[in-house]
Amino acid sequence: MAEWFYGKDNTQHGPVSDLEVRTLISTGQIDASTIIWREGMTDWLPLKDVSEFQNAGLATGAADGTANPYNSPQTNVGQPQPYVGTIPTDTLAIVSLVCGILAVVVCYLWALFGIPAVICGHMSLKKINNSATPIAGKGMAIAGLVTGYIGIALQLLMIIGVIAAIATSPGTSYP
Repeated sequence: MAEWFYGKDNTQHGPVSDLEVRTLISTGQIDASTIIWREGMTDWLPLKDVSEFQNAGLATGAADGTANPYNSPQTNVGQPQPYVGTIPTDTLAIVSLVCGILAVVVCYLWALFGIPAVICGHMSLKKINNSATPIAGKGMAIAGLVTGYIGIALQLLMIIGVIAAIATSPGTSYP
């Protein structure tokens, strides 16, 4: 199979296979005037002049009055369809929320669950915000972050309280 390169928007794209070129033609992303090249060719040529794609349904536009039937507005061939289905919830968001709740509820071990809640919450938010596909769970990740930070703060307050109690207790002498 040949690896093709094509020029679009003053940028070289590729390598792509024969099938990918035909898909680009059928979806209207490239047309008869798009220049194309593969190894063995002496120069870049318009797609309409390349023998391998003569029967690929090229849209030549108003020059000869014909158009690519795949690009007509009546059909959705090659057009991205809207996503229909349930949007998955990020597992890290769920873990963050569960650890965050445990960080607030479990006495004296707040940070043990608070630290994983914060780490998983930040990782989940980054994943949700940078994903090309929709991912649910942003609210859970934020709730896990908040409760995780509360658990860590409770742990720090307890440690400070214990240190203060030891330092001010009678009978303790420090040189």
